[in-house]
Amino acid sequence: MTKKAKWCVGILSGLLAIETAVLIYILTGEGAWMVQSSPQDPFLSYLSSKENLYDTETGILHTVRTFRAGTDQEIRYEFEHPDFVIMENKYNLKETAGEGSEFQKALRLMKAYSKRLRHESSFDNQIGWRALDLLEYALDQKTKGINCRGKAQILNEMCLAMGIYARKVWINPASKYDQECHVVNEIWDNELNKWVMLDISNNLYWVDDKGSPLSILEIRDHLAERRFCTPVTPEDSLRDLEKSLELNYGNFLYILKNMASLHCFTEQGAGEGESMFILLPEVLTAGERMQKMSREISREAFEKAPKP
Repeated sequence: MTKKAKWCVGILSGLLAIETAVLIYILTGEGAWMVQSSPQDPFLSYLSSKENLYDTETGILHTVRTFRAGTDQEIRYEFEHPDFVIMENKYNLKETAGEGSEFQKALRLMKAYSKRLRHESSFDNQIGWRALDLLEYALDQKTKGINCRGKAQILNEMCLAMGIYARKVWINPASKYDQECHVVNEIWDNELNKWVMLDISNNLYWVDDKGSPLSILEIRDHLAERRFCTPVTPEDSLRDLEKSLELNYGNFLYILKNMASLHCFTEQGAGEGESMFILLPEVLTAGERMQKMSREISREAFEKAPKP
């Protein structure tokens, strides 16, 4: 690691140790005691400001913006599996997806199932990662839920069953001490000729200032450069994007802090694979477990259109 990279890591470690804990406390509502204990403390007031959290996180993301070179890898997609046939018939996926572009179909699937899957962060993954099992366990249940990883698996398999290229992607924070990552989906839309991110856990996708849907890497670039982008719901009219940002600012900050590195399975199909591709910033290193199970992919390979 170069001297400059070591310097960057040192600065990041100091910022992240404080900022990450405060951000999680504020967004979960568990940090109220921090402010109440000393309401006049300017340091706590500074940390509790969403504007300053935005400044800190965009600065961190800008510092880690450049990925390692990686290699020209190819993600593989499975469209024919017995599970997909069962799921398509049991849940009437074609009717739910309707007509239109890949993005429009995937958006309808996300909207239809997002609120029917209770969120449970502490889900212990005891039933595995096949969509049929996850749906049987959690769909329309009031006392049982699944996490973002399970929800993203369901949407991923539904899209693949509909012939839509889809991948489940982990988005991760820069701090090695922050264990709160997120899992989302990306689908390839032929009309837009690009990937589009969908967040089924929150029933959201992201757009730029013109209302155009964005991919994970486009969102990451916009955030690092402090260009306007915002999460929106499928119901939003896109006429008042500033209002959408205001209503979803907690999610905006949460995704912002989780945009440092990305990884996904090398094969997208029924259930999860065994090996992964990772997009890793130049100034960060992967954990030991991730190093053993992943290969570095180039940004160009990650962004390119899937092969038929």
